[in-house]
Amino acid sequence: MKENGNQCNNSPTEDTVKRKPDTLFLYICVITGQLLIVSYGASTAWPSPVLTKLSINSTDTDINPLGRPITTAEVSMLAGIPTFTNTLGMLLMPMLSEFIGRKRYLLLLGVIMLLSGVGLGFSSGSVALMIVARCLFGFCGCNIVISIYLVEICEDHNRGKFGCYLGIFNQIGHLFGYVTGPFFSIKVFSLIIISPVLLFIFIFLAMPESPVYLLKNGKEKECKSALWKLRSNKTEEEIELDLMKLKESLKNERQGKIADLFKKRENFLAMILSFLPLLIKFSSGVTTIFTFLAPFFDQAGTSLSGDTVAIIVAVVKITFFILASFIIERFGRRKLLILSSTGTAIPLFTIGIYFYLQSINSSVLVNIQWLPLASLLLTVCLFGIGLGPIAQIVLSELPSAELRAVSISVVHSTGNVVAFALASSYPIVSESLGTQWCVWWFSMNCIVGAILMYFFLPETKGKSFVEIQNMLKNYSKLRMH
Repeated sequence: MKENGNQCNNSPTEDTVKRKPDTLFLYICVITGQLLIVSYGASTAWPSPVLTKLSINSTDTDINPLGRPITTAEVSMLAGIPTFTNTLGMLLMPMLSEFIGRKRYLLLLGVIMLLSGVGLGFSSGSVALMIVARCLFGFCGCNIVISIYLVEICEDHNRGKFGCYLGIFNQIGHLFGYVTGPFFSIKVFSLIIISPVLLFIFIFLAMPESPVYLLKNGKEKECKSALWKLRSNKTEEEIELDLMKLKESLKNERQGKIADLFKKRENFLAMILSFLPLLIKFSSGVTTIFTFLAPFFDQAGTSLSGDTVAIIVAVVKITFFILASFIIERFGRRKLLILSSTGTAIPLFTIGIYFYLQSINSSVLVNIQWLPLASLLLTVCLFGIGLGPIAQIVLSELPSAELRAVSISVVHSTGNVVAFALASSYPIVSESLGTQWCVWWFSMNCIVGAILMYFFLPETKGKSFVEIQNMLKNYSKLRMH
């Protein structure tokens, strides 16, 4: 697809404005918001070390609070049910941020996550109570509203870079969970992972509301004040130009509803196209494997423990998510997504080969004990430069401002249905058919996904919101080129 590099026509003096470096305050604002994501990421990694403990046949509740090994059905419910309830929450709750504001919603969410984490810590003796606490932890969709907030405080030239921070800090949360989980009881571990939320609530009180939200609600003075805080190294004329661009992007816009996604062709296209990379991200199975990482690797029967591998994998993921933040504005979203999806399929396929050889007790296994870890690390590297961090960025960029919250909610909740189906069925399918067939299916999904993105996904690198909407309105002409 041919990229449209034309500049936005609404600001004739825009080309004469020298791009300013990002301010320290903007970095602090972005990183503070990501503290919620650290706790959320740790909560998604929670099953990996916890399931290892719950699988131990011990009546010592300090080791296994259940006093018995957890069953396969309970594993399926503990991993799958929270994903399903999160789907409902993602569909409904983030829309509340359109009424009370992004900042107030995120602070409210921090309090809910704090209480849910405490509940998770004191419910470790009951699978049912653990499921309820995990459901509450992710119900409000912090990753959705954080992504909206990031998009609305950033500029066109740094939106991709800071958008990758969501994935980076999610992986830091995974590492946080993998490192602390094996060394503490389930109760203490559950309380540790909510510590970043306390820091978030304390610092985020001093952060500004989204300029886009303020302007949408007729608070132009407060919007300008927020822009001054976020871009304090700009001149008054440059701030006025930024304000004018925001006004242009919000012209004739009103509060969006789910029905509005289907009324205009460009709105429907934005929803479908933003869903594409997210669907491929989930159906690649990488996120599912990470949920069961310690048990998954223990099953491989190598010399390294699953908990040790989980830590190694998390470090590599963080490294490549950070790399993606540096190269995304150079190579673009679409190229990296296609490269990532194609590349991820190859090591996933080799992991499937290893598990197939294991299922037939092949003598070759003695000589390829290195293959599972090498393939898994390569999977992480290729997933980390595209599908991992960039799917969320595309999801936040394509919808118009009035439909951003509702579109992201619908797309994320639909994606979570896929995640729920995979997380809940994986333990059962793996046990009945064999892990190799699960992994081979994930590999095939990556290939199909790369083909679909090559033919249908447009590039949004460096484009303003006005340009993106114009691109969607002329999508059929764009594809012809």
